[in-house]
Amino acid sequence: MDNKHLSEEIDPVGSKLMTMRSAVRSETSHVQSSTLTEEKMIEQHLLIEELGVPFLEVNKYLQPLSWNQAFLDLTYTKKSELQVFSLEELGLNNSIFLFSKKLIQKALESNCKQEEDFEEVDLLYRIRAIPFKDGVVYLIFEDRSLQKQFENLLTFHDQMEAVSHIAAGVAHELRNPLSVIKGFLQLAKLTNDHQKYYDTVMSELNRMNGILEDFLSVSRRKIDRRLQSPVNIMNSLIEIIKAECLLHDVEFHLKLTETNRQVHVNESMVKQVMLNLLRNSVEAYGESNSNRKLTIETKIENNNYVIAVKDNGKGMPESVLKQLGKPFFTTKARGTGIGIPLCKKIIEDHGGTFHIQSVLNVGTSVLISLPLEIQINNS
Repeated sequence: MDNKHLSEEIDPVGSKLMTMRSAVRSETSHVQSSTLTEEKMIEQHLLIEELGVPFLEVNKYLQPLSWNQAFLDLTYTKKSELQVFSLEELGLNNSIFLFSKKLIQKALESNCKQEEDFEEVDLLYRIRAIPFKDGVVYLIFEDRSLQKQFENLLTFHDQMEAVSHIAAGVAHELRNPLSVIKGFLQLAKLTNDHQKYYDTVMSELNRMNGILEDFLSVSRRKIDRRLQSPVNIMNSLIEIIKAECLLHDVEFHLKLTETNRQVHVNESMVKQVMLNLLRNSVEAYGESNSNRKLTIETKIENNNYVIAVKDNGKGMPESVLKQLGKPFFTTKARGTGIGIPLCKKIIEDHGGTFHIQSVLNVGTSVLISLPLEIQINNS
């Protein structure tokens, strides 16, 4: 009985001791866990610093905590500015900080790493926002500007090559209105009645101006995207396409679907794609095909503006079609093999699709789709 009574007296004390030990172990474990997290942060901080990767550490109030010289060089920011201003205030003069702010907010809300590209003129940065404890976020910057500049240069080179190919057709097309103007000026001199032929001469001059303007719009180097009418883009190419087809004895058919909706595109790049396809079609006929036809049709399909370019050239076998689109693959004696891959990349960068269908000795058709912007009705 005494032993039992003694046991009953000791048990509550033992229970309390075990509870206290458990609490101490739990607290110790929590401290160790926190320490490990802080150690990991310090370790990663030192690693990033050692690698020379541009980084910025901020707190949950978007105030910079630490950075390296690589970050200052990349963003053209002074150390004194980071010591005084928050990201939101810095964003008033530098858009990369506003972009980073939004990325940080996403990372804090999701508690997961966020990664997006910041693009401006010739600059391209891959920015990663990595959240840690207590609302601290690391921003890691990867400079991809050289890659973008190289792609822009490659695009511009291909654009100039396309322009040089259509120059002869444009020059040929300009001869027609020039001949009309010359004839009417001679008649005006003979009849001494300039007023009678004034309207005709002005009409032909305006036509020439339109042809030249369309030609120049293709050759201009534009790198910005904006909302614009796909119908207007296609209409601005009609005279150039007609001139090229006339020069190479190609029968041209056009069927445009009208729409008030717009596409968010780089106009000169889309025009470049169309001119590359025109050049490929003209070159596909060779010298044997006498019944040459080129058809361009557009339609609206699943919120996309679809452009179909079809020719009845010699077409391609299945083996060539499988290889088409791979960089530097070409069947032309003096080809570079970058035309079709570049066209495909331009369209896909605009959120569209690019597909080629071809049958040997029948012809080739290219289907391009560009996403139409969603219309918002203000009723």
